[in-house]
Amino acid sequence: MTDTWAVIGCGNAKQDEPAKAVHLYTSNYFQLKREYADHFADKTIVLSAEHGLITGYSTIEPYDTTLEDRDRETLVDEVAWNLESPGTHHPFADEILLLAGKDYASVYHDALERQRDFGGDAVADGIEVVDVFAEADLGGIGEQMGWIRRAVDRDLRQPDDGSTEQQTGLDRFGGRTKVAATDGGPNQ
Repeated sequence: MTDTWAVIGCGNAKQDEPAKAVHLYTSNYFQLKREYADHFADKTIVLSAEHGLITGYSTIEPYDTTLEDRDRETLVDEVAWNLESPGTHHPFADEILLLAGKDYASVYHDALERQRDFGGDAVADGIEVVDVFAEADLGGIGEQMGWIRRAVDRDLRQPDDGSTEQQTGLDRFGGRTKVAATDGGPNQ
């Protein structure tokens, strides 16, 4: 059985009081990514500009830190360290679904490389990291939200078989889920 984890990029809109990480962020975009993670993953981790990687069930205070506020290399180091930390230690997963915009995804991928360079075991042999938005070749937030909504509503995790312009390399999901039509057409 595959143990799938989702890593979700955080958001600016937050509750005014402490909350579990998966409930702190209030934007429709974050909530939709969380719904996708709840639907297709066994565990959710948040990639936060303030905290690095944090388990979805950890209670955190609201904060105003953005990627622009952080030294990028320091954040990459922090995330690389988090890859070995309790609760976010990746060898316990077989697959990671990365649901983050390109800047957060870049931090995550660089942290994975840095962690490998230092001989860490966070991404053991056999773990797949699926950068969902990049592999589905999705543009901005609106396109990502539409794609996620269709995936969750139809219980489908991937785009269709190539008959639309959004088809990409998500064939690795073949056999696990039905194919989703990304053009509003019927499922295949």
